[in-house]
Amino acid sequence: MNVATQDIHLSVLPPIAPGTVEETGLRASFLAELACKILYSEGTMTLASLSDRLALPVSVTGDIAGILKMERIAEVKQGGDIRAAYVYAITDLGRERAREYLKISGYAGAAPVTISRYAEATWKQSIQKIPVTAPRMAAAFEGVVLSSGLLDRLGPAVNSGRSIFLYGPSGTGKTFIAEKLKGLMEGSIFIPKAIAVDSHIIRVFDPVCHTEIDIGERLDAFGDILQGGPKYDRRFVLCERPAVIAGGELSLAMLDLCYDPGSGCYEAPLQLKANGGVFVIDDLGRQRVRPFDLFNRWIMPLERGVDYLTLRTGKKFEIPFDQVIVFSTNIEPRELADEAFLRRLGYKFRIGHLSPADYVAICHQVCARLRMEFRQDAIRHLVEVEHERRDVPLSACHPNDILSRVAEICRYRGVAPHMTRELITQACRDYFTES
Repeated sequence: MNVATQDIHLSVLPPIAPGTVEETGLRASFLAELACKILYSEGTMTLASLSDRLALPVSVTGDIAGILKMERIAEVKQGGDIRAAYVYAITDLGRERAREYLKISGYAGAAPVTISRYAEATWKQSIQKIPVTAPRMAAAFEGVVLSSGLLDRLGPAVNSGRSIFLYGPSGTGKTFIAEKLKGLMEGSIFIPKAIAVDSHIIRVFDPVCHTEIDIGERLDAFGDILQGGPKYDRRFVLCERPAVIAGGELSLAMLDLCYDPGSGCYEAPLQLKANGGVFVIDDLGRQRVRPFDLFNRWIMPLERGVDYLTLRTGKKFEIPFDQVIVFSTNIEPRELADEAFLRRLGYKFRIGHLSPADYVAICHQVCARLRMEFRQDAIRHLVEVEHERRDVPLSACHPNDILSRVAEICRYRGVAPHMTRELITQACRDYFTES
């Protein structure tokens, strides 16, 4: 994604780059091992290139390179007018050490940030610092047909920081509403590429869950020296606020750290990747894990604002839990949990079937999108004949599903999309299940 720098709306000032090895919060030996593995993969590198790979300022990387040189892991192959232009090469001893380090951990990327550094950044750009107002709700749901008063009920729920529970029949727009909530999350946030717990590395930034914002060219080696270093800590990636959606595939294992034996590091769980944004659990009750167990997993994080994860060594540590979590299901709540448990779930909204007027309004929108002339008689036939004779309630999904089939029939016949009672009847016959 490309966004001009002047158009970026930051939720908080960028994290400041560390000025010394000590300010990274990481052991010097840990950083030296990481640099050794990177240099091993390349053979020779300029100090500026090594700085780029480590995502640390050249001044800090120079101190790390000094450790490698002192321990005879690397040597200077070529000097330069400035330190950033120095070329470093790995030695035979360095190759031997790198192979030993890689057996322990195959991670050879940007230097991670500490848990305390991550927590500080998370709370500074907390989602709860984004107040949701009536105008913002109206803007996020502009053009969306909803039952009267629903927006004014959803707004306080988003502001509360509590969970949102959407339930009702299938096809009524629960998932659509949940996804629309992302439009309320203005601004961009900084997400770390990885975090470190002691010597264990957890990958956080995920291109599948996070949309990176292009802030232009990085500072080159000369700018790094002459302009005082990067404007922000490059161990963080500037992203849109995340919207993570998990459906029937969700399992409890996906909510815990996932250790990769091949790389020797961990993948962050979904809720950690969703921090600062929205986490939607769709089709609740369709997962292989019991809904009660999923609910139970969230009770303490929602109440305390922190979650606890466990390394394979058994060490447990605390992480921030800062997100709007939305549950969506077409199963009646009392079939999922008892009343005492449901009380702890925050805000609950039943998303029901549409009124005829709302149904027709959505038909107007779909016709405009399909470039199909709206015909009142054909839509009346759809509502009063096709729906009624099948005793099928009016749902938000029906206008798009049925009218899209009408357009597909027209395309098959080689004619422009148009609407007739006959086409509506044929589309419904092949859409609804017949008894």
